[in-house]
Amino acid sequence: MKYLISFVARYDGISKLKDNRWGFFPGVSIGWNVMEENFWKDSKISEVVSNLKPRLSYGVNGNVNGIGNYEVYGSYSQVDSKSYGGSAAFYNSGLVNTGLRWEQSQSFEAGLDIGFLNNRLGFILDYYNRTTKDLLTKQALPGYTGFGEVMTNMGSLRNYGFEIEARASILTNPKGLTWDVTANLSSVANKIVKLPFNGNENNRVGGYEVATGGKNPDGTYATKWIAGRQEGGKLGELVAYKQNHIFKDWDDVKQHANNRIDEVANLYGPGMADKYAGKEGWKAIEPGDVCWEDINGDGIINGYDRQVVGNIFPKVTGGFSTTLGYKGISMYARFDYALGHTIYNDLAARSLGQYQGSFNIIDDVRNMWSESNTTTDLPAFYYADQLSKKNITRSNNGSTAVDNNSSRFYEKGDYLALRELTLSYNLPKTIISKAGMTDASVYVTGQNLFYITGYKGTSPEPAVDSTYGRGIDNGRYPTPRTVLFGLSVTF
Repeated sequence: MKYLISFVARYDGISKLKDNRWGFFPGVSIGWNVMEENFWKDSKISEVVSNLKPRLSYGVNGNVNGIGNYEVYGSYSQVDSKSYGGSAAFYNSGLVNTGLRWEQSQSFEAGLDIGFLNNRLGFILDYYNRTTKDLLTKQALPGYTGFGEVMTNMGSLRNYGFEIEARASILTNPKGLTWDVTANLSSVANKIVKLPFNGNENNRVGGYEVATGGKNPDGTYATKWIAGRQEGGKLGELVAYKQNHIFKDWDDVKQHANNRIDEVANLYGPGMADKYAGKEGWKAIEPGDVCWEDINGDGIINGYDRQVVGNIFPKVTGGFSTTLGYKGISMYARFDYALGHTIYNDLAARSLGQYQGSFNIIDDVRNMWSESNTTTDLPAFYYADQLSKKNITRSNNGSTAVDNNSSRFYEKGDYLALRELTLSYNLPKTIISKAGMTDASVYVTGQNLFYITGYKGTSPEPAVDSTYGRGIDNGRYPTPRTVLFGLSVTF
């Protein structure tokens, strides 16, 4: 067929909604098999390019997963230690919004299928742009309303990127030697298009006000907002204090922090000793401490000196596999990879920071600063660092938070993983047929055999912690490595 077109439509209803229970979700796709055209068949290029098919598609999907089963009917809670007429008292604890609608993802895709040399080499290329409108978003409410938030359809998020798949039949030897390879790559980026109006610039929710490094026309230090959620921003940004280097000696301290104060850890440089020495709760900046990056150059280390140090989401993901066969023997290998994501190695930070004074130490402790090891990127070892110099975690209690840590422990999570390696042998049919079998094979399979990565934690894969959220590795169980032996028989 030269021309392809398809149209689908759904009309769905759900009891999670009230005033807008029903949603219409259409989709259409078209394709053109160029190689079926006479002008293509008669051309010389058809001898090399054996498949050429451009494609376009557009569709809408609906989602209501962000809404509870009875949320549109209101929620009620019991008043603690109070009663009315001897019975338990209840109050309306959730604001009702009966006008909630289906969240809609509108997806556009442009693609091209192309094959060469009788399709021994083929590519599938796709660009996609997915905009989720009527995003189910909780809008914060002022305290005088009596409610903390209300669910709305006032958000919009855009995801876009490229996907590439390649297939190649490298060897098809008639004597039985074959070799096939497949590979795929996917890139993704996100952008917050719209958020509920809240009076903040870009309708910002959360985030951190930090220095830009410049000044305003009136001479004050310029600031900006990072992370959190704001129109035009990204999801998944990680924020930390940037470690510039470790002070090697007193000359280094005087050169870079002589007149500096650290308001986060209550530290002062040598030039500030007259003012802060002996002051309760204050300590001197010493060799072995971290030289934090002072973004605006005001000589004060505080919350304005934080910056984005990575993102929890990989920029590129993909994999490749290969099958090599000779007569009844075959070997199959499958790899996958992820690039561009960042992981906070909380296990290393807690171990080297001794937050509770009882953590098993890791061998990186040998590389921490000492008078005989002044050239290092790890600070001096302290008991309960979060209560002392705060060289590792800048919070008072050592709690894991994506905004109060040292950039030193945010590591690139890039990896290449061997997910599966299988060696199999099909027994000769002349032998197995005597036992009434039509097929029989033996195999050995290894799964999750190794990673190639620079990440030092337990697993380089994007981290999800049940307490602290994504991007935090606080000592996860690594993916188990397994080896399977098997026999497959068909009668």
